[in-house]
Amino acid sequence: MKKIAVFVLFLFCVSAYSQGLKFFYHGEELGDTLNVSVPASDAENEITIQILNDSPDTVRIMLRKEIITDLGGDSYNTFCIGTCVDPSTMQSFVPLVLAPGETSTSDQFHLLYNPAGLTGVCTVKYTFTARSEYVIVVNYISGEVSVADAPATLGSFSAYPNPATSSVTFQYTLANRSASDAANIVITNLIGNKVRVIPVAGNSGKKTIDLSNMVAGIYFYSMEINGKPVSTKKLIVK
Repeated sequence: MKKIAVFVLFLFCVSAYSQGLKFFYHGEELGDTLNVSVPASDAENEITIQILNDSPDTVRIMLRKEIITDLGGDSYNTFCIGTCVDPSTMQSFVPLVLAPGETSTSDQFHLLYNPAGLTGVCTVKYTFTARSEYVIVVNYISGEVSVADAPATLGSFSAYPNPATSSVTFQYTLANRSASDAANIVITNLIGNKVRVIPVAGNSGKKTIDLSNMVAGIYFYSMEINGKPVSTKKLIVK
């Protein structure tokens, strides 16, 4: 009986873990990157990403955006959760509320982008927060250009266990990384000295680091792309 109970609990945990938010564009489920081609004209383009609440509970989703690169000039991008916000607004103040099993409509949530007649790639990172964080990097491509012109960006980045004792595993995803883009996980101490630099390969993966020779205390771990830190978080070593 105990074995059956443990097995049922395991199935419940796996099912709960697999539930959350799912994102779709034109009926296709999204990964961590979306490339959208728009005309190089002075026109506003509506991009609807549908969000499915694949969980048994109502969720309240907040959105934060980070502009990685833009075209300048009069070009702009913004988001609409019920009401469209000013392009200078970087985070939502009103949540997107979805009931269990509900999928958002374009009236509830969509993105807007206007290249203002310019040709090039505008890259924006969107972080959706409910119980967990979900990151999608959108490359808005206007005119006859390649997405390869967009810079490499960080999708997700985490460390576990944290606090850590004998070792720690870093998990990461990168978007639009080219062969020439150098990426490193960097561990620094409280005064900013680098104590470990770990090169990473590919667009996603895990790196397990031995901590046995590190003094217990508070550190910071960063992802550096081409020498520039793009995300920094706290690491506690016991």
